[in-house]
Amino acid sequence: MIKLATVCSGIGAPEKALQLLGIEYELVFFSEIDNAAIRSYCSIHGENREKNLGDLSRIDYRKLPKDIDLIVGGTPCQDFSVSGLGKGGEEGSGTRSSLMWFYIKLIAETKPKIVVWENVAAVLNCKHYMTYRKFYCTLNNLGYRVNAGVLNAKYFNLPQNRVRVFVVAVRKDADISFAYPHGYDSGIRIKHALCERIPEKYFSKSSEDMLLYNRHYTSTHNIMPVGKIKNSKFKQTNEVLSIDGIFDCLTTKQGNWIVDDRIPREKPLRHLVPNESLRFMGFEDKDFYKCRYRYERKGTKKIRCDNVPDGEIYMQAGNSIAVNVLMALFGEMFGIPWQEKVFKERMKTEEELLSELPLFEWMRENTA
Repeated sequence: MIKLATVCSGIGAPEKALQLLGIEYELVFFSEIDNAAIRSYCSIHGENREKNLGDLSRIDYRKLPKDIDLIVGGTPCQDFSVSGLGKGGEEGSGTRSSLMWFYIKLIAETKPKIVVWENVAAVLNCKHYMTYRKFYCTLNNLGYRVNAGVLNAKYFNLPQNRVRVFVVAVRKDADISFAYPHGYDSGIRIKHALCERIPEKYFSKSSEDMLLYNRHYTSTHNIMPVGKIKNSKFKQTNEVLSIDGIFDCLTTKQGNWIVDDRIPREKPLRHLVPNESLRFMGFEDKDFYKCRYRYERKGTKKIRCDNVPDGEIYMQAGNSIAVNVLMALFGEMFGIPWQEKVFKERMKTEEELLSELPLFEWMRENTA
């Protein structure tokens, strides 16, 4: 059984990935400060709040166990992200992203066998590269073989363009080999991950509220903006996407508009609903209901009460790590076949993947 710890835990994407892979684990501790995220985490995974160490920068390291097998952390990305203020994460700077150095301190104290760190790809740009390089080299000096790779959720059966850096560090005395997983376009698109029944209140814009683009897309395995909301201030969140393509990277808000024309209606434009946001991150529908509601017994009856509001669920989904990508990473780490569990009915054989290569496609077209 794997002894697991997570920091900046959110709603527990690493825990969910291990569960879906069928890997048994014992949670040593998690670390989260957001009250709504803590409620969702405990509801999804059935864990006790007492295992929460709270603020990563205020942990009493002397009380931590020394036999952790795997620790996973997606420390704050806001100050690296292109949509943030670009303050960076230099050690001692006091920015949210500088919490990565408290993660390093935790690793130095506990020396887990495997360390995983996730962050936005912007950490590799010229402005923040030296901070990233220091983080990488510090792990190496602590006695780890350090691997770094960039993975996109859209290649792991999620209709979302979510590009992230994953640093995987294996303690040098651990007999563990690791290689980054390879995904592919499974054919999943926005329309395949939408809920069947959407309350009418979410359909708030008509086609007349949209300024149409004159664009042609040769591939649907891309974000496909078909227009934007008229008189809108921010382009990123007010572009209207075709559900035949994939979604932009989920943020802590409702995200882009989509044209949900599966059923004819006067106002076909809407945002994702909270349940769909969790689906796009690899969580299951039952996780949404565990987050959203709690049940209290009054006499002989069970009364359903609010647990976490919709707005918080959008935020939790946007802050999470893509579960499917973690499933692929963990599968490679622990020698567990992950492809069928990630791609499910969309899994492709080696022959099918070879036939999709451009050379074979060209040969088929010319033969025809």
